[in-house]
Amino acid sequence: MRGRYHLGMRRLIAILLLCTPALAAPADDFVAQGQAALRAMDIVAAMSAFDTALKSDPNHVQAAYERGRVLLKIGEAEKAVADFTIAVIGDPQFGLAYVRRGEAKFILKDVGSALTDFDQAVVVSPSLPEVFIVRATYRMKVDNFSGAREDLAAAIAVSEGEQRAKLQRMLDRMR
Repeated sequence: MRGRYHLGMRRLIAILLLCTPALAAPADDFVAQGQAALRAMDIVAAMSAFDTALKSDPNHVQAAYERGRVLLKIGEAEKAVADFTIAVIGDPQFGLAYVRRGEAKFILKDVGSALTDFDQAVVVSPSLPEVFIVRATYRMKVDNFSGAREDLAAAIAVSEGEQRAKLQRMLDRMR
């Protein structure tokens, strides 16, 4: 009797192990579908795909981030904050998720918390020009022009090619 139990349990464990990767794959597939829909400018299809991905895996970092981006664009800042929070909890090194959450918080007039998110984005993604550019933009909105200039200089240091030249021209105009 005991041998049959162990054999049955082994089979059950093997089935679960074989199915586990398959359970994660659909969320990734839906995220890819959503990203393709965004490239085709089909917001409805994109939202549907990201919603489905998050139903499959409520903590899927990329699905939460992508849906948050769409929500931010359509003026749903509170919902966007929730999605970006899922993304930063799932991947605390995801600088763009902090940046986007900061933008949503700024829209909601939670300026102090927004600036904290921008600062965290710079800490976790110091080689990504966009985190400095976004923080510079919002620093200008709160009249912190010296901070904005510092951010543009930092963005230039980590940029390349045409982006670097454009940022340099912007910084030159600010002086």
